[in-house]
Amino acid sequence: MENGNYAPRIDGLSVKVSNPNYLQATLLCEQLHAAGVEHVVISPGSRSTPLARTALLCGEFWSHVVVDERSAGFFALGLSKGSDKPVALICTSGTAAAHYYPAVIEASQSGYPLIVITADRPRHIRNTGAPQTIDQVALFGRYTRMCVDINEPTSDASAMKESLAWIKRALQIAQTHPYGPVQINVPMDEPLVPIENAAEECLLTYQNLTLEVAPITPLQQTKVEATGKLLQTLDNSICGLIVCGPDSARNRSERDAIHELSRKLGWPLLADIASGLRFCGEPNMPYYDIFLRHESLARIAPDVVLEFGMTPTSKTLTQYLKRHRAKTIRFQRDTLPHDPDGRASELIVTDLPGLLGELRQRVKVSRDSLLLDAFWKVVGSVRSLLTKINIPHESELAYVNAAIGELPDDANLVLASSMSVRYADMIAVPAGRNINVFAQRGTNGIDGVLSHAAGIAMSSAKPTLLICGDLAFWHDLQGLGLTRHAEDLKVLLLNNCGGGIFHFLPVVEYKDSFELIHGTELEADLSGFAGLTGNSLKTVSTPDECRTEINKGFPRIVEVISDRTKNHAAHQHFVESILRELEA
Repeated sequence: MENGNYAPRIDGLSVKVSNPNYLQATLLCEQLHAAGVEHVVISPGSRSTPLARTALLCGEFWSHVVVDERSAGFFALGLSKGSDKPVALICTSGTAAAHYYPAVIEASQSGYPLIVITADRPRHIRNTGAPQTIDQVALFGRYTRMCVDINEPTSDASAMKESLAWIKRALQIAQTHPYGPVQINVPMDEPLVPIENAAEECLLTYQNLTLEVAPITPLQQTKVEATGKLLQTLDNSICGLIVCGPDSARNRSERDAIHELSRKLGWPLLADIASGLRFCGEPNMPYYDIFLRHESLARIAPDVVLEFGMTPTSKTLTQYLKRHRAKTIRFQRDTLPHDPDGRASELIVTDLPGLLGELRQRVKVSRDSLLLDAFWKVVGSVRSLLTKINIPHESELAYVNAAIGELPDDANLVLASSMSVRYADMIAVPAGRNINVFAQRGTNGIDGVLSHAAGIAMSSAKPTLLICGDLAFWHDLQGLGLTRHAEDLKVLLLNNCGGGIFHFLPVVEYKDSFELIHGTELEADLSGFAGLTGNSLKTVSTPDECRTEINKGFPRIVEVISDRTKNHAAHQHFVESILRELEA
């Protein structure tokens, strides 16, 4: 796409390897395609011309042109999540690549394969003060799984074969657990346009080396065998609990394996909204962020916890787990660290469906967890109370609940950090639909939310709802251009004129500085920015209006204007009302 528009694949068109730059670019693009790359995100520049032109015209990719590199990085991350494939980024030399940094960090800490291709000046002018030249080698430090600074293009077959070998190695590492971003730095001299220079030699080298291009497929994680000790631990537990933090399941096989094990064991499943399991059926226990605040339930201790995914969104849940310090066994698909409290007594890195399927077959359970009945009864009580106690209209939670309730089966829900993901974690329940939930929980930042959601919507081609606050929206205004062309994307904008989350934190008591450094009122008409990019925005004032507008094709953005102080008070009143009724 160009400035947010899809550019169709150009099938059957071959780019001539008219000089060494285009020889190298063609081999690189062919190897990207062989590695499973379907989408390439290009940020324009001069030095990257051979790479960008070849990617656009070779006929192998959906090409997207996104001017701002920070937006491009998060858009590529969304494309990768929505397609479950590696995605390539191409930018010019200088500081352009530095703007990818936030997206590279998020991809690294959440484990998604971004292929960052950075055009560079030739080596002989590095460290000379040449314009648009910085030290790009290993620019992203430890946040890439690998950085390769390949040979400068030449018609020599041996040099180009060496470069291709390094490219293949980087692409394989990006798709080896733990998945993550890699950088391929490509130094090039003039000519950057496809004029002929050693064209015959380049063609001969290309014909020889195209046979070296090879398929690269993700390596499967090795399955760990179920030990007698692990089986005995499960069999002997009387108060077992399964906790699924964000990113516990990335696909149906992982989701079904965890869910089916919980059913076989008869252990309650506390599934984070971004876990991939919230919309499974029993023994999935929603509302835990509410009922675990009740002391009669919070004091019931698990004896064994099976834990998956990242740190749970719910502070209430993490406090419950820290309070009891049960024997905790963590299961992960990779070795990325996800245990900041050090609660795990054992870490098992494995092919999750393989091991969990074996456990399900071999475990000998004679009783359900003693937590199951207590938790299940309180879930039923909360569900019943919600038919009697309305969430106040002053609370943003009411609009989040209304919007999620309108999502069709197999839709995408994308949640920004801060309050959006917390609201959804508190209130969203299984309702006979599968909802695919995405969030940026690698770093929990608010970067690139619009771009991220647009990428997910475009590559998955499914109805997609992004819920975000006004600061996250403001932080990614460049992404508005992308949302305009993501035909399946809607945005629920919670506009509380600043940092609403801070009203839920102790810092709110420090009035001498709160508004200036935490409240941070924007004093901006966000509808004006939406209009500048061709997006329509509709402001609603009730949850019923929100439901109506979410179901329409347009407007693209549904805005809720709330007061931060009133929102916090209404939210607290609602939760306390539920807890009082549970006490009765």
